[in-house]
Amino acid sequence: MGTAVKTAKTSPASWDAFADVDAFVDEVLAELAAMAVDGTRSTRSGPTAALSGAALRKAIMAIWCVCFCGMQWRAIGQLCDIPFGTLYTLFARWTRLGLWRRLLNRLTLAWRQACGDKPVPSAVIIDSRSCHSAPTCFGRGFDGGKKIKGIKIHLAVDKYGFPLAINVSPANRHDGKGIVPVLHHMARQSG
Repeated sequence: MGTAVKTAKTSPASWDAFADVDAFVDEVLAELAAMAVDGTRSTRSGPTAALSGAALRKAIMAIWCVCFCGMQWRAIGQLCDIPFGTLYTLFARWTRLGLWRRLLNRLTLAWRQACGDKPVPSAVIIDSRSCHSAPTCFGRGFDGGKKIKGIKIHLAVDKYGFPLAINVSPANRHDGKGIVPVLHHMARQSG
């Protein structure tokens, strides 16, 4: 009998995590510059000057540590000598302006081009998942088929698994009704 397990191919070079973080910081800075050129990025007004140069790079790395490593805002603020309120305000402002969505779109486009595909997906997969949620959640329902009290996530992805549109609704919402906002969102993106 043969074995169904294949050994993983590994490269002789070790992974350089710091180079990946630097690449992420460079991409964020490039996208912020592009947002400033096209007018998406609002200019900050306030009593203190906006972060720039090395301080801005340090703030982006700190936000990366919070999002990808699970650090707490207050802890990372202590480690990098930038007030956690400043870090969180940057993160919230960039979220409102759509920086993270733009970075995902840039990554998706680069991936598609590297695979030899067209920039627009030719196939879309749509599905939903019921999840437990806290009683304080915005709206909960009971999914009778899965016996879950909580929310339902309706998601559309391309063939590589990159998210195209997402909608969250109470778990008792039928898939036929819950997917409509996802389809409308995808229609706005392509039109």
